[in-house]
Parts: sequence; structure tokens; C-alpha cells
Amino acid sequence: MSDDYKTPENLRQELKRLETAVGDHISWLKDWHLRILGAGMTGETVEINNAAIDTPFRNWYYSHARDAFGDSPAYPALGFSLETMRSHARQLAEKLAETGKFPPEEYNEFMDAAANFNEMIFKLQRETLFQVAHIDDLTGAGDEMAMRDYIEAERERVMRMDQEATVAVCELSEYTGQDGETVDVSRADVLVEFAITLAAQLRPYDQLYRINNDLFLICLPYTDVTVAELVIKRLHGKVSGSPLNLKNGTQVKLSTHIGIAPIGAEESVETILEHANEALELARANELVDVYSWEGQNSIQWVIGESPARHLPLPAPLKPDRPGPSADQSGIFQSSDQFGIGCR
Repeated sequence: MSDDYKTPENLRQELKRLETAVGDHISWLKDWHLRILGAGMTGETVEINNAAIDTPFRNWYYSHARDAFGDSPAYPALGFSLETMRSHARQLAEKLAETGKFPPEEYNEFMDAAANFNEMIFKLQRETLFQVAHIDDLTGAGDEMAMRDYIEAERERVMRMDQEATVAVCELSEYTGQDGETVDVSRADVLVEFAITLAAQLRPYDQLYRINNDLFLICLPYTDVTVAELVIKRLHGKVSGSPLNLKNGTQVKLSTHIGIAPIGAEESVETILEHANEALELARANELVDVYSWEGQNSIQWVIGESPARHLPLPAPLKPDRPGPSADQSGIFQSSDQFGIGCR
């Protein structure tokens, strides 16, 4: 979004450069084969310096390709495969120079590495093509289909690796001038800057999607609800706590609501989204609390702000044997058997 390298047009351009780099690599691989096979038949040695064993693909990989593809899991995997292939090329040349004979074992290892390298290239291309096809044209965030696929992949990872992940649904509710006055600006312009501001507050591995008009979803991998609450609090403070500067110089003040929910290993994508939307609905319904988190029946509600004890929306009276709200050392008020996290 704020990164020009990740716009659909620039990703398409970088894919073309990738295709050129793949073509150069194929030419290098053909020449490498001829040199290895020729040396194996004649007994001649093959140069082992970097210039001889380095595929020109490395020039592309270690250039600005990182800016375009660095967020993709396939990019570091491709780099590892590239260096593995390079290492096996060196071992093959060294063995040939040492024995003067064609080394079938080293050759097989090199070819396996080359095949894996090709597979990683195709994987990066497929991921990027999907990303380009599923980017919201207005904001540059991923679209709903990309979001569902990513949540499903995270759900499988949570189940397979026994780790945690979280989603947060963010709504741009309304915007005004600095003093609450009506401003004559395009809502589309506000949405673009809203998306840019959201993305700027996220960690490198978090993902942002626009799923419906004014609704965005943030996916936070490797993150439990407690950590997600800290991330979202910081984000909420930035988005709602300071004016947003539009490109035409107008400053607007935003009102946002956010619902947080964990990605359950045994839950469907629909259920996960329902939980986040339930939390979002509570935020919409409460004039004093903008952010809630869904944690099931035994959930915790945190409220931050002036006289927070008065702001606790109680869906049911506390049991007599339970303590009332109390403040911990961080100044956060907690109440058991409540729903969500609230911050204002």
C-alpha cells in the first residue's frame, strides 16, 4: 500500500523481470551442463570461481526483488534453494577437478537442487500472480478471497504446529474535521489513507485485507489474543488518536471500531469471522468502547480511559462471591466472565 513496490502494476513489472532472470538462468544451466559433460569426457577441469558457478539469477534475487517479494514465504525459500544449488555446483566442479572423471553422485545432487530451485521459482510466481489477481484496486490491500485463503492456511498451521494466530476486523465508521465539523472530501481518499495508516502500524508478517466497503481484516500470525490486543491498541491509538492527513492537505479525524478473535484450529473460516464480527458488533453498540476481543464464554474485558469502571458494559450481574473490577499495576481494569477488550 504505502510501499510502491507492492502495487499491482509494479508487481506485474517485477514478474516480467523474474521471467527474464529465469530465461538467463536456463541459458546458464545449459552452458554449465555442456562444460561439466565436456570436462567429464575430456578430463579437463572446470573453473570453480564464483563467476563460473554463479547463475545470473542471483543478480536479480539480491537486487530490489526483495522489496517486491520479501513478504512472501516463497522468497526466502527460493533464496535457500538458490544457494543450495550453487553449493552443489561448486561440489560437482571440485569433485570433477579432483578425480578427472564425471562424478554421478555429485551430478545427481546438483540436478535435484536445480529441480527444487525451479519448483521454488514457480511457487513464487503462483503466489504473486494470485496476489496481483486478488488485490483491492482502491487501497492495495488483499481482497476477500485472498483473506479467506490466508486464514485457512493459518488455521492449518495452528492445528499442525500447535501455535496461535488472531484476526481483527477493523471498520472505518465515520470521519470529521478536527473539531467535529463536516468535511467535503472523498470517502475513497479517506479509505486509501486509512489503509495506509493501518498497514504502517503492522508488523512485517501481518497481513491486511479489505473485505467489504469500509471493513478491513488484519491477520496476525504467531500471535495469541493477549499480544494481538497490544498490537491493536497501538494501531487504534494511531488511527483514532491523531488526525489523518489526506493528499489534498485536509486533516480528518476518524472513528473506528475493531473486533478481535483467535484463529481456532478446529473452527472453520466462517466461524472465525463470525467471532470477530460479534466482537465488532459489541464495539459498534458501545459508545465508550471501540475495541473488543472474542475469547469465548470465559473471556476478559479490558477498558482503558477515564473512570473505566463506569464504562464496563455488563451483560449479566457479577456473582456475589466474585470481586468487582480492580486495577492491576498497568492501570488496566479487568472483570471476569465478560466479553472482549474495550479501549477508547
